[in-house]
Amino acid sequence: MLWLRCAVIALLLLAFLGPSLPLQPVRTVVLLDQSPSAREGVAQVASTLPQLPNVRYLAFAERAREVASASARREDLGEGTDINTALLEAQRLEPDRIVLLSDGLSQGEVLPVPTPVYAFWTAPSPRISLSLLPPTYPVHGETVEVRVLLESTADTTARLVIEGPAGRQERQVQVKAGRQSFGYRFALERPATVRARVESELGQDGAQVQVSPADKVRVWVLGDEALARYLEAQGFSVERRHRVELPIQADVVALGVSTRDLSEAEIDALQDFLNQGGSLLWTATPRGLFFGGWERSSLSEAIPLEPLEHDGGVGLVLVLDVSGSMLQDDKLGLAVTGALELIRSAREQDYVGVVAFSSNYRWVFRPRRMTPQGRKAAESLLLAARAGGGTLIGGAYAEAVRALEPLPVEDKRILVMTDGQVADPIQPVLSAAAQGQQRKIFTSSVALGADADQGFLRELAQQGGGSFWYVPSPSDLPRFFLEEAQRQFKREALEGSFALATRPWASGLLYAQEGAVLAVGESGRGRVAALATDLSRSWKDWKGASGFLGSLLRWLSQTPARPRVQAVRGEDGVRVLLEGQFERPALRYAGKAQDFLPVGPLRYEARLPYGARGEAAVLEAGVPRLNLTLPALPEWRLEDGRANLRALAEASGGRLLGDLAELTALPQRKALELRPLLVALALALFVLERYLEWRRMGAVGSS
Repeated sequence: MLWLRCAVIALLLLAFLGPSLPLQPVRTVVLLDQSPSAREGVAQVASTLPQLPNVRYLAFAERAREVASASARREDLGEGTDINTALLEAQRLEPDRIVLLSDGLSQGEVLPVPTPVYAFWTAPSPRISLSLLPPTYPVHGETVEVRVLLESTADTTARLVIEGPAGRQERQVQVKAGRQSFGYRFALERPATVRARVESELGQDGAQVQVSPADKVRVWVLGDEALARYLEAQGFSVERRHRVELPIQADVVALGVSTRDLSEAEIDALQDFLNQGGSLLWTATPRGLFFGGWERSSLSEAIPLEPLEHDGGVGLVLVLDVSGSMLQDDKLGLAVTGALELIRSAREQDYVGVVAFSSNYRWVFRPRRMTPQGRKAAESLLLAARAGGGTLIGGAYAEAVRALEPLPVEDKRILVMTDGQVADPIQPVLSAAAQGQQRKIFTSSVALGADADQGFLRELAQQGGGSFWYVPSPSDLPRFFLEEAQRQFKREALEGSFALATRPWASGLLYAQEGAVLAVGESGRGRVAALATDLSRSWKDWKGASGFLGSLLRWLSQTPARPRVQAVRGEDGVRVLLEGQFERPALRYAGKAQDFLPVGPLRYEARLPYGARGEAAVLEAGVPRLNLTLPALPEWRLEDGRANLRALAEASGGRLLGDLAELTALPQRKALELRPLLVALALALFVLERYLEWRRMGAVGSS
């Protein structure tokens, strides 16, 4: 059996050497470019395509479909060219090589495939092509321009017709081989369509483009009908509202209402809206801006204007009932909430104090100037107030008078609030109030609920030269104190024209003799503006008011939280335009990054070569922020398609053919690998040798 073992070893050694025989036919897929630019050229050369064994044909343009022969025509595959899609379809047929007949002008990115590609270039058909380049981020009311781009493969005379909002324009143009453009300008008052067509001996082409103002800015207008009309004239999407409802579906909320017209929840919703990238505009209607108490709201720090300080201050002492009855229905808690409004509404030149009374009196805090430190301390002391005991007012009232007398202000006031019947003699208190009025210390009173001693409180206000107020429910206290703060600290004097200053973090845009009229700034992730004028009267005769307000609202709507990016393919390349708040943004394309260049406030621009296609990304600090798809290339264009095909073929392991006859010189059969057959035969001989050995050993044993 030695010869069998030698045969097994010989077969294994031969398999190791990997012999093969050219016995298997080569599978070929021929790709026929039948896009408009290559259709005629490919049809001509396809008739000279040599007969190839084991071949299949795919016609392609934007899509690829199998056809019966090289002469088959398909004109239903789209008006563009996608070579990459055609290569992927060819790969599904598992070819050994791909033959590509094309002009090389693909509109999408072309990636090499693992199968060798043998490409043959055909010149694109003579052609004049037309495309329209719309303006970037057009704005309602501005004059915009649509560029008409002509690309021609040869010199020719053409008839160009453009139609749109500026009317019909027709001209005869001498077109040189290459690229040239023409402008069509018009005022953008509404969404518009521009159409263009060109006719010449090289053919005809046409295009149309829709030009719409950048997404209509959505504006909620509360309480300012004049502003709403101005903005509607500028093409904004205006919604008149009476309340602030969630979610706030607007880019800008214009506030011509008072804080008293909105609940605390609505004001909180506006603060959240601002923090999330929305914008607010305050206007000075009779109920808006500082007439409406916004400087005392939680949004006060977001208003870019503030009233100039008055020379004189106010001295105010609140005489507050903290008897046991104030524990019912959370009266004391609501009274403290209201008293906090007094403290927060006071200016730095104002003095505020609170003296509490029950069975005795005690100072919560003596009158002090409402500087930031004084206000903070006063709020802390007031929140610590506790209730219990009877209702003895005399001592507390006398303390209030004594504390006000030495203050360096001319305007001195006392505000008395109780919910019950006074237990001590009232005549001394009334006499003290009358004497205080003579010394210009004026007393007002507040009756809380039906059980309050209204008779005494009315008389006290009358003797003290002040006002009597009846608050029926404890829940009304916060709103009452907010209104009282406006009265006590002269906020009711803000009528007509009054002096305003721009906050340090804001920018003033308009000024008058009385101070700033318009200021803007950024707050949270949004933008804010304050307009200290009544639009229904002040600007009614200014023809430019509508356009000015439109520009203001467009600026407000472009907050840092709403970045935008747009790519436009022009005759000199691809412009990528970026809007928003960025720190040194960069554009990444094809694995490389380049910096954007600033071209205006919160506007940046980068440029890519004309042939750029596919995807790009906007980076900030190296981190992707926005992705964008670059516009597709036109079907006919001035580009070296032969070089494109050469690069594709060589990257795939093939080459660019100079003549289709070169295909006959390529191998028509591929090698059949003999290694598996040799290994199988060696294994069979090994098994046979083992079997014969077993038989021999069995025969020896039986004998």
